[in-house]
Amino acid sequence: MANEKSKTEHAITIKEVARLAGVSSATISRYLNGKMNRMSKETADKIEKIIQDTGFVANATARQLSTRNSQLVAVVAADIDDYFSTEFFKGASSVLEQNNLTAILFDSNSDKQRELTNLKIINHQVFDGLIIQPLINNYPELRSLIRKGLRTIILDRDLHTNDWITVETNNQTVSQETAAYFLRQQFTDCVVVSEAVAGISTREDRLAGIRSVYPEAQLIEIDNSRPFMKDNEKKVLDIIQADQAAKRKTLFFFLKERLLLSFFPTFLHQHLLTDSNISMTAFSDTAIVEGLLPASKMIKQNPFLMGATAAEILSNQLKNSATKNDIKKHIVIPAEFR
Repeated sequence: MANEKSKTEHAITIKEVARLAGVSSATISRYLNGKMNRMSKETADKIEKIIQDTGFVANATARQLSTRNSQLVAVVAADIDDYFSTEFFKGASSVLEQNNLTAILFDSNSDKQRELTNLKIINHQVFDGLIIQPLINNYPELRSLIRKGLRTIILDRDLHTNDWITVETNNQTVSQETAAYFLRQQFTDCVVVSEAVAGISTREDRLAGIRSVYPEAQLIEIDNSRPFMKDNEKKVLDIIQADQAAKRKTLFFFLKERLLLSFFPTFLHQHLLTDSNISMTAFSDTAIVEGLLPASKMIKQNPFLMGATAAEILSNQLKNSATKNDIKKHIVIPAEFR
């Protein structure tokens, strides 16, 4: 009976959605095509909730497929400009392919509004599963935005829920270990360079690990808008000048490799790469930084394995209609400081 009910819910028609919402079929059609200028926000929200609750899929072919399997998995990356995102997608797509599933990449481009748009598109199309590196860090909010019944794996975030399986890195402990190493090397000051930290569990955990060793670590938050370097270069150089005047050794801890590479010309032009009182480290997933700073020690994640792990779990879920209760809900793929 449960399976029969699920099929009935997925086969719901536009007319039935319209009846539940108390509007015309034409209004539902306009909503599905993004033409909401002729309806109130209350009506749009009501339609969205009904679609979420019923698992409605937009067209006849999709409805037919949704009662079987589409073999499609949506993979939502926070920002494909980051090597991490492209690598975890490669890992996920390779495993999904082995399981006769096709990965479709969506890029949120570090923009929550773009993420919302991606999720709406995914909800209205035929996807068997979802792997997401979310910008929305609140479980109830994200839960409300994902179609009911869509198998979902969270990657690179901790939403503090057991309703979804999470695959992430040991962000806090490896950051703490790294900071402790540099403190032992007599680097008494620490400057953390990151995109906005609040609301992104990965960055919050990394900063917490660093501040467990450097309680007074300064934080420079980078705005993702372009160009952003001029003002931020000044912030960094002001800190360096103050520390040099006080003869303090300073560690610059970049929470993302791309930020280190953005600042690299500044350190190069200011002859800071050879200054023994200045050191840099970062979460670095490519060989680029090793080539530029061969003597440096960086934190190495394994995004390919993280994506592959998430895909393996999702593939197993899709093969088995029921998820085993004893499956581990929080999976950590350790990063290494080396």
